[in-house]
Amino acid sequence: RFEHESAVLARLQHPGIAQIYDAGSVPTAHGPLPFFAMELVRGTSLKQFVEERNPGTRERLALIAKICDAVQHAHQKGVIHRDLKPANILVDENGEPKILDFGVARLTESDIKTTSLRTDIGQLIGTLPYMSPEQVSGDPDDLDTRSDVYAIGVIMYELLAGRLPYSLDRKMIHEAARIIREEEPTRLSSINRTLRGDVETIAAKALDKDKTRRYQSATEL
Repeated sequence: RFEHESAVLARLQHPGIAQIYDAGSVPTAHGPLPFFAMELVRGTSLKQFVEERNPGTRERLALIAKICDAVQHAHQKGVIHRDLKPANILVDENGEPKILDFGVARLTESDIKTTSLRTDIGQLIGTLPYMSPEQVSGDPDDLDTRSDVYAIGVIMYELLAGRLPYSLDRKMIHEAARIIREEEPTRLSSINRTLRGDVETIAAKALDKDKTRRYQSATEL
């Protein structure tokens, strides 16, 4: 996975994605020690940034739009992140978001199926509250770029509502997965009336359980 992350990140060249500069290994007394040299991002997590700065709705949506641009770049390079969440997005000193941790990304080329990195059916990789319904089902062949679109939808919802679209606290994994697959998210307008209208509609479409009814790309979102 380490080698995979290095190879994936080297393909991504976008101001919204933390850049990798070099990767390799150095000899030690205990054998080769792998390393990669990465861009230093001086900033805080997306969640912390929002809590400390308390930006307005327009500013929060602008951050989401920039995240969409970066994710679209990765998708165009054949990379799905699969673990997008506020903790994997830093906001730098200039207020610009940077996406980290493509270590669980899956290359979308068909040859991934012949490699040892192919996720076994039933193995969950990622962070449950941000996983799409198809991702929590555990079949890697059902994942595509629209799973990242769903995760951005969860992040958008959380940034606007101050909570996740589903209450998963104290839930066993199988029950949390069932909720994500079957239950509808709480409507944004029931939490904050000012979000009624276009913003609520956009968030709901991004979170649609049927990926064919979601936004079909991060750019579309």
